[in-house]
Amino acid sequence: MYDDWGHQYREAMGLTVPSLAGKVSCTGMGGSGVVCEVVKAFYPLRTDDPDVLIAVSYSGNTWETVERAKQAMSQGIRVVAVTSGGELSKLTREVILVKQGNQPRYSFPYLFLPVVKMLRPDLIPEVVSGVDNARAVEVAKELLDFIGGRIPVFYGSKYLGVAKRFKQEINENAKYPAFFGEIPEVNHNEVESYTHGEGIAPIVLVGSEIDQVTAELINAFVLKVTGMRDVSFLIQVAGFLSVELAKKLGEDPSKLTKIPEGKRLAQRIGR
Repeated sequence: MYDDWGHQYREAMGLTVPSLAGKVSCTGMGGSGVVCEVVKAFYPLRTDDPDVLIAVSYSGNTWETVERAKQAMSQGIRVVAVTSGGELSKLTREVILVKQGNQPRYSFPYLFLPVVKMLRPDLIPEVVSGVDNARAVEVAKELLDFIGGRIPVFYGSKYLGVAKRFKQEINENAKYPAFFGEIPEVNHNEVESYTHGEGIAPIVLVGSEIDQVTAELINAFVLKVTGMRDVSFLIQVAGFLSVELAKKLGEDPSKLTKIPEGKRLAQRIGR
């Protein structure tokens, strides 16, 4: 599940990616879209008026991502798809096809490496070297002990995308509440709630002085981040943590109920 990520990255290394020029935007939802959120820490992605849109959807059928890609193409924007197939793979000639058969959250390396390869190829060695199964399991268990029976909240500034990934993994694999917050915004409101925050387990991704200040304010568990190698490692930690929590709760990490039900209900409104 997460202990084969070294293999996934090595396989993804063989994928051919196009060269990009101009202003680049990135879009996606859930376990696919978080790829865009994570890479923001290393590349100045645009939210408006891009020359190129990278559309990330493992299934290729995510409604929001497909619609955004269609809209971009209608505006003459170049679209590069990162997907395992589906409708998205048929929209544009520039498609990076990744290995099929997994759930999106277990396929992060297949989606992430091509995007890094397009935007920051110099960081690929750090992405690959960040994978460390044994140490990731060890840190995950430390986090699990810290969380106890509380609700985890992950905070970050530059590395907010990693905080979001932790939240997603716990929600999907452990079927357990988890949230994330953005620094410095939370220092102007949310930190005050820790006066009565006994049921919350705060975890801060510390990559700057303001992150450290936040961690001290709320007595948080600190995860140090200095670059892509740490990001790659912590993304793996998030996976192991969520699986360990799932085991503790007696949940099957691979089983989903509410998300498929939500997709069925969304069909009523054409989504």
